[in-house]
Amino acid sequence: MRETHGLTETHAVRETEGQRHVTWDGFAAQYWGQRPTRLTAPSPLDAARAHELVVESAEPFRVGTVYRALPKVRLHTSRGWLGAPGRLLPDADDKSAQQYLARAGRELTVPGLLLSVRQPLHLDHGVWTAVRDELAGLWRAVGWPCLPVESELTEAQQFTWDRGMGAPCEHAVLIWVLEGAMEVELWPEAGGGPVELAASAGELLYWPEGYRSRERHAQRSVTLRVQVPRARHLATAAVRTLLADAVHDRLDHDGSVPLLPFPAPTPPDGPTAVAPELARVGEAAGAALAQGGPARTLRLRWAALRSAAGLDPAPPPRPSTPPAVGRRFKVVGEIVRIPDGPGRWIWAAGGHAFPVGGAAGERIAEQLIPDRELTVAELCRAVGADEHNTAVPALLGKLVGLRVVEMLDDRGQQ
Repeated sequence: MRETHGLTETHAVRETEGQRHVTWDGFAAQYWGQRPTRLTAPSPLDAARAHELVVESAEPFRVGTVYRALPKVRLHTSRGWLGAPGRLLPDADDKSAQQYLARAGRELTVPGLLLSVRQPLHLDHGVWTAVRDELAGLWRAVGWPCLPVESELTEAQQFTWDRGMGAPCEHAVLIWVLEGAMEVELWPEAGGGPVELAASAGELLYWPEGYRSRERHAQRSVTLRVQVPRARHLATAAVRTLLADAVHDRLDHDGSVPLLPFPAPTPPDGPTAVAPELARVGEAAGAALAQGGPARTLRLRWAALRSAAGLDPAPPPRPSTPPAVGRRFKVVGEIVRIPDGPGRWIWAAGGHAFPVGGAAGERIAEQLIPDRELTVAELCRAVGADEHNTAVPALLGKLVGLRVVEMLDDRGQQ
């Protein structure tokens, strides 16, 4: 008998008997960052709507692989992924994941398939919001992610996925099983025996960073996967990319690397000078940091991610216009605000951030309490602006577009 992560089993930990159903606070105290587990946790997304998102995401990929596009769709088989799956992707005639997997299974010449759709949630604001709100409950218990959280929908049958075997995972992994069942075998980087977990519809699998993994979909299954960045170097890479963008914007050449003579010309004082083009890059980086551009961009990104519970990309704002003075509105969501220097704030909602300056912005924020209803005129009077003020309606129009404010009709209905 050996012990693995506080659970005992002859060869490996198995959690296919019984269930664990805890609150996010309980989950954070017992499992987060400590050990894998399976929980009873209904998904914020049902299998039927997930399949509709999969079909919508797959449409642009019917003519071939689309690069640098989100959602990112890949069809994997036991022989590798198909670059141009064509009609093997789901379409409107496939009314469910079960129907699609049965059809694709008949048409494939090799056994097993897994359809992966990465970052699909922004296609539907309602779905995105439901997942965001569910994750927010967890982040309130463990802390808010400062890097984007990746979502993925999968539809699979008779498929074993070894993508987690190459190296220990740098992300915490949450997998809701929406339909069917799946199993996962985990190997901790720190050593010890394997951990085996199995889950069916209505359950959630979790494992922390530092595990190698193999996932098995023996029957037809639909899952929602969320990956939370945890490795320290991921934050370093994000800041490095941001600084590189700032440097590129400051340089007036095409970005090509020049060919230089060697040995480099030696100045009269003897030391060899730094290659001029490299020196210019260093000077641009120093100037960008000194003027605070990257720091401000980081604040904007943090505010946007905080309002999105880490989900990125966010749904685009809906069309909106500044409301009339007599219109009544209701605050229906949270507005995230962080300081951005004297008299300046960054506001964020629904995954989008923007600057707001001046004392009036502070007074407006004090009035925009969630669930509160008032008219535009009442808001203007409360912040000391007259009814002809254009800044207050313009700000409200922006918040309506971000779906944190809803306009009401004369009867107080949305």
